[in-house]
Amino acid sequence: MKSIPINIGREKLIQRLIEKINAQSYLEIGVGDNKVFESIKCTNKVSVDPCISDGSEDIKPTFKMESDEFFQQNKKTFDVIFIDGMHKAEYIERDINNSISCLNHKGYIVCHDMNPLTKASQIVPRIQHHWHGDVWKAWMNIRQTNPNLSMCVIPEDCGLGIIQKGSQKLLDVKGLDITYENLEKYREEWLNLISLKEFLNKHGLQ
Repeated sequence: MKSIPINIGREKLIQRLIEKINAQSYLEIGVGDNKVFESIKCTNKVSVDPCISDGSEDIKPTFKMESDEFFQQNKKTFDVIFIDGMHKAEYIERDINNSISCLNHKGYIVCHDMNPLTKASQIVPRIQHHWHGDVWKAWMNIRQTNPNLSMCVIPEDCGLGIIQKGSQKLLDVKGLDITYENLEKYREEWLNLISLKEFLNKHGLQ
């Protein structure tokens, strides 16, 4: 399940999750071109991005700041959170942990780029235009250390990582180094890959 044709993009999946739990609040970390945030329909929407990359002058997030700064001052909780910020493991791991702290009961966190397609696409620093970064390593760290979550990755749209509060057996990498070469060998186990159809059925989203 390294890569299959995209049958659902991040926007459609997020919207289905919002509708499933009648979500009233949505947080987006890292808005990019703002197309995802603009497309999402939810009563209360909040976006966070420092907007320091080229071409972002016209993007006006709710909070124009780094995500760490946002979470330090945030007092709200959210039903659905989408994380697509800085594509480096240390940043995304903090974003995930901070998001867990403000996630409502039965809420969902969706993380983009969790199933890198090539070694080059996940190298940090970036060496090509199409870039997933090494955010999958943050996913691995959390799967090894937090038993109070339910985590899986749908191999669609570069890998959509889904997190809920719950329980999981901690991942045991058996002393293996967290390298892309080993990810290729143990991708399904390490990421806990689940097909789109299986995920939709399991969560009543068909």
